[in-house]
Amino acid sequence: MNFPSRLILVWCAIFAGSAAAMGQDSKTKDKPKPSPSKTKDEVAATSSPSSSASAKPAAAPAPAAAHVRLLKDFKKVDGMIPLYYKGSQMYAEFSGSHYGPEYIILMSIAKGIGQGDLLGGFSWGLGDDAVWKFRKVDKRVHVIRKNVRFKATRGTPTASALANAYTDSVLFSLPISTKGPGGGDLVDLSQIFMSDFPQIANYLPGFMFSPSKSTWASVKGFKDNLQLQVAATYSSSGRLSLDTVADSRGVTINVHYSISKLPSTGYKPRMADDRVGYFMTVVKDYSKKSDQDRFLRYVNRWNLEKADSSAAISPPKKPIIFWIEKTVPFRYRPAIRAGISEWNKAFEKAGFANAIEVRQQPDDAAWDPEDINYNTFRWITSSAGFAMGPSRVNPYTGEILDADIIFDADFLAFWKDEFETLTESGIAKMTGAELPETALLKRPNLLPMTNSKHRHCRLSDGMARQFAFGATAVRAFAMDKKEAAKMQEKMILQGLKEVTMHEVGHTLGLRHNFKSSKMLTLKQVNDPKNAGKPLVASVMDYAATNIVPKKGWKQGDFYTTTLGPYDDWAIEYGYKSLSGGTTGEVKELKKIAARSGEPNLQYSTDEDSFVSDPDPDSNRWDLGDDSLEFAQLQSQLLKELMPSIVERLVDEGDNYSKARRGFNVLLGQHGQAMSFVARNVGGLKTSRSHKGDPKAPAPVEVIDAKKQRASLALLEKDVFSSTTYKFPNKIYGYLATSRWSHWGTSFPGRKDFPIHQYILMWQSQILSQLMSSTTLERIHDTEFKTPAETDVLTTAELIERLTKSIFSEVGTIKEGQYTNRKPAISSLRRNLQRTYLRRLSSLAMGRTFAPDDCQTIAFAELGALQGRIDSLLKGNLKLDSYTRAHLQESSSRIGKVLDARLELPSP
Repeated sequence: MNFPSRLILVWCAIFAGSAAAMGQDSKTKDKPKPSPSKTKDEVAATSSPSSSASAKPAAAPAPAAAHVRLLKDFKKVDGMIPLYYKGSQMYAEFSGSHYGPEYIILMSIAKGIGQGDLLGGFSWGLGDDAVWKFRKVDKRVHVIRKNVRFKATRGTPTASALANAYTDSVLFSLPISTKGPGGGDLVDLSQIFMSDFPQIANYLPGFMFSPSKSTWASVKGFKDNLQLQVAATYSSSGRLSLDTVADSRGVTINVHYSISKLPSTGYKPRMADDRVGYFMTVVKDYSKKSDQDRFLRYVNRWNLEKADSSAAISPPKKPIIFWIEKTVPFRYRPAIRAGISEWNKAFEKAGFANAIEVRQQPDDAAWDPEDINYNTFRWITSSAGFAMGPSRVNPYTGEILDADIIFDADFLAFWKDEFETLTESGIAKMTGAELPETALLKRPNLLPMTNSKHRHCRLSDGMARQFAFGATAVRAFAMDKKEAAKMQEKMILQGLKEVTMHEVGHTLGLRHNFKSSKMLTLKQVNDPKNAGKPLVASVMDYAATNIVPKKGWKQGDFYTTTLGPYDDWAIEYGYKSLSGGTTGEVKELKKIAARSGEPNLQYSTDEDSFVSDPDPDSNRWDLGDDSLEFAQLQSQLLKELMPSIVERLVDEGDNYSKARRGFNVLLGQHGQAMSFVARNVGGLKTSRSHKGDPKAPAPVEVIDAKKQRASLALLEKDVFSSTTYKFPNKIYGYLATSRWSHWGTSFPGRKDFPIHQYILMWQSQILSQLMSSTTLERIHDTEFKTPAETDVLTTAELIERLTKSIFSEVGTIKEGQYTNRKPAISSLRRNLQRTYLRRLSSLAMGRTFAPDDCQTIAFAELGALQGRIDSLLKGNLKLDSYTRAHLQESSSRIGKVLDARLELPSP
């Protein structure tokens, strides 16, 4: 084949160059090959032809480090752990010093959506505050949550056994991307924080975390902590409409993470005592020598140490500092400052001068309220109307590390729409009947105080109603509007200070004490000599607004304005500096706690104060040492206030919805007080005192039978009788609903007032308390446990008395002119009788958990009642249509129950 001469020359040149290259390669085969990861610019630079045959080729620049390419355009944040972030990504550079320490992780809702618990300022998470550790495993970093609940002495066989019994939790396994600028391990943290790690989706059914819509809102690094805030967006189909969210297809919630090294402060834990109410950190120590249990129970408290340990009263080395957030309205700042500072009185008695400092956050402050280094009093606007005082705690020792008190602006908006409608769930909240009887055995696991980081304080749930009740009384009793406004302002500021003291108490470690409102009689509470003095033994109670009738009373302070003796005692137990080593401290603490038998130091808390609990002295929203006197006072107020609510509550030009709300508030206040009275029936006084405590009562004492019968008599007169609820008829025409219909509003289904329904709800609640299986069991057991010669209220007496009282007309109706407009048995009483008959029938049929003896008594009562009804119907009385039909139906229903076959359990 013949080739063109030009093509042959080209081919030879190519071949020659290839041969030369091969020779060159053979000479340099042991030298390292260029990195294959060169950029196009690097390749172009190294392959460009030389301008001179004699010139040496230019040296190739070193390839860029992997972290340079990886972190391009990322912002660096120096601090405890170096961070690099951009958009929704974040890398952390871990060095050897980061793999040893433990870190406490605190989560908060920085910006919420005004729904449920998703409120700005809320501490987030359940159980113990989380402790993390970072562990390097080959080419990965494990994020481990430490199991902090179990311990044993190191180096012992028990410690080895413990290691085999309980493990930590590996939350994440993160790959090491490359070495960082500082030579550490560069790890992508997006898997942790750009996810639904807080499990917020559990509170937003139908929503899912959206990584593409989420980003970093704030990243701050400090020497000993990191403050990270994620603008976490949750997506949905948009079918759900939320009043507080612009578009439910994208709901953004800012989640704040405070990550800090678990401090080593030399803090010495203090053992808890069940006679003094503190939140606790509980650890199970398998090295503890005990024949009772292995739990170590530490009180949650601040690490407060005297600057001068030899002084009787000394400033602390490091005071507890509270910052009033710049969002708090100016008019409320003095009352809030006073409420926080008030606790210094208790600390001074415990040996500390100025233990608490109050500072005002500057308007230009850049720090985050969620930062663990700042304790804040926050004011938020979430339309939830709550106040709470959570704290974050070292889960090993109980040392409080951070606290933030949260007030919602709607807390003081006390004429709420919800007061237009009374519901069964609302009544349950007011009376402590939230839990069904079937859940009682599981109740300890349901208590928010033991399992929830929020440490739910429901003070504000009732405080708005208390403010509304006080405002109703003030407006009704005042001579003119100026006087009413002045009194109302006094009430609000006193109430605000009390709530502030209460929430600060929580941040100091204190739990509720619902017995402290029993310290004084109502006359003593309103004695002018006691103005400015403690009205209750502890501000950790939920005390009712002190409102007294015009007739026979003088008005005292609306709320307590200072701490009580229990508060001083509790602070002494938790914070007093003790000497004598461990043995001396234990001895001194026992000596302090032994004062529990003193009347003003009684303690009971949340798990003692449900409607089914035995002690009637442990209540939310009562006042005074006698529940009967308090209830009688509420009845008198109802009679005095109700006739004037339309005239006094509704201003010229306003709609009438405030009258309806006032009517409900008064009715609710009365019903709640009667619920307290009902707890006396079958009640037991309980004490937490230990053996040998001076003045201590027995752990359990039966309520005097005379008081139980007096309580029944009051309920018969003021709840089961229809006379209590006879208000001026003209009122009902003015109990109007608000007529706005748009987002953020709600209105009742009926525009007129459903009086029968509302009164029956309260009557039914009282009946539920008196006839509950728990109450009947307790009374039945008391009969057996009490000597026969001792007078007690029996289950037979209770059931017989209720039947006689509620169906009293059956034996007392006399000849008269009865019409459907003037019936022999009123409509309110007919409703009550039907409700009672259903309950008595269920009891007789064995459909409750009440003792069998109660079942047989109920069966006998039904038979006797049917006989009396039939005898009445056979008489010559001319009854109205309502009464005759009601009695005929009642007799027929009783007959069916008596004829029914009882299904008894097999032996």
